[in-house]
Amino acid sequence: MFAEPEELVSVKEYMSAPVVALAPHTTAADAIDLIVMTGHNGFPVVVDNEVVGVVTSADLIRAKQFETIADVMTPDPLTAEPDDDLVSIAGVMAFNHIHHLPIIEGRRLVGIVTSTDMLRASVENIISENIERIFTFFQSLHPDARIGHTRVEVASLIPTQKLLDPAELQLRDEQFKHGVIYPIVVAVKGSRTYIIDGHHRAYLANKLKIEEIPAFYIEGDLGIVKTATRLGLRSLDDMTLIPNK
Repeated sequence: MFAEPEELVSVKEYMSAPVVALAPHTTAADAIDLIVMTGHNGFPVVVDNEVVGVVTSADLIRAKQFETIADVMTPDPLTAEPDDDLVSIAGVMAFNHIHHLPIIEGRRLVGIVTSTDMLRASVENIISENIERIFTFFQSLHPDARIGHTRVEVASLIPTQKLLDPAELQLRDEQFKHGVIYPIVVAVKGSRTYIIDGHHRAYLANKLKIEEIPAFYIEGDLGIVKTATRLGLRSLDDMTLIPNK
């Protein structure tokens, strides 16, 4: 079931760990090399695993090559704890224009959240709301329907729509390249699994030979499964792109 409104999402669900951190005596040149190597654009600065500052690519661009991180970092940065409410922390980051927030337990660094993490959380919450709307709709038609969360075998999925939008497929492809695969919604009837929402994600996963993807499932006697039969759809390979106009 979906979480009740009072159940808040915590920071630890979106923080990255372990964390790449720098020592204060690291040079700006070495820090820039680390940005190139890792793809990160900001790092906490630690002494004995306790946070003493944060340095970002903007700080390093202005720094001289042999300046140390201690000279250019933001000292005594704001921090959060793993069980803090994600929405509140997002507000703190937005208000203070913070893009990198160290997560600590006691004084010890245990993770970090970035503005990118907050964007991902926002998108996933929108998707969760969409899933809840889908479930509410089907439950209004089928009161005995049950919902759960699982992983589904991509090759076994049966579509309930024939056509795919090339632009939507390209968007999902970009997300997949960044390791983002949002859950699809499926209907389970007996041993068969039918797609309700997420056809483009499922189709792309099949083409990329991804064996399993996350899914919310609705179990019950849902009329939507008749759509697949009516359209003659038996597998993801039966789907086609919308023809160019």
